[in-house]
Amino acid sequence: MKRNTDITTPISSDVKRIYSLSGEICFAYTKTTLFKVAKITYDLFEDESYQYIFEPYYDVVDGLVLVDWGGIPGINLDLRRERYYRVGVIPTFISERTPSPSRVNLKEELERANLDYLNRLQWLINTDTVYTGDKLIVQQDGFNNFTGFSTKSAQWHALSVLQLLGMRLPIDIDGIHFSDQERSTLIKAYLIEYEFLATKRRQRQNIGQLEAKERGVYTGRKPIEVSLPLLDEVRQKLKAGRITLKDALAITKLSKATLYRKFKQLEESQNRKV
Repeated sequence: MKRNTDITTPISSDVKRIYSLSGEICFAYTKTTLFKVAKITYDLFEDESYQYIFEPYYDVVDGLVLVDWGGIPGINLDLRRERYYRVGVIPTFISERTPSPSRVNLKEELERANLDYLNRLQWLINTDTVYTGDKLIVQQDGFNNFTGFSTKSAQWHALSVLQLLGMRLPIDIDGIHFSDQERSTLIKAYLIEYEFLATKRRQRQNIGQLEAKERGVYTGRKPIEVSLPLLDEVRQKLKAGRITLKDALAITKLSKATLYRKFKQLEESQNRKV
């Protein structure tokens, strides 16, 4: 049987499929608020051919026009296809965020992900390694992290509604049922509400801090000190893939933004000495 040479045409159903794995691509709006934007499937066939299939969730994607989520690398969502096939090639989305077969520390990476061999999609589902190029992650198919509506405040309630909408669950909000066709509109509305409330909260905090400074009772957050040798060691290990970003943050006790700022300052300092 002649093999398919078009990377966007699905493999014929005449070829026996021997393995299939699916996951869900999520946009991490916050650490706990994820939006499912597509299903991704890896199929392997008995003649050793393989394909990846991307199935966008347009009911969610269309609601994210107000945030810069960046789309799915290598997939033109403007074409509005039900399925996007990548046959016999590793898609950009997969290749840019998974270890290559020739990676020096591949064995350690696989062990951390509880794998015996490199299955790129399974690695993405299992790993806690954070890809810093965008805010997309892969969860197992059927993933759901919605735990209920928050009553803490209007801001947190709006965020919990976004969690419900992002998980593509049946839409029942405050006793009112909405159809799936209304999901994208609701996402837009609650994103606006959440951002408005979050901005107001930050403004109140800033005013409160300024007033506290004037009274001499607030001096600001004390910066966390990290020795330069430790910082350089962490940077080198992270760069070599010997530790994950999560490991680096735990070791230094810094936020992600502060860690990368200190990395940049360290590199600039070292370059000036050369």
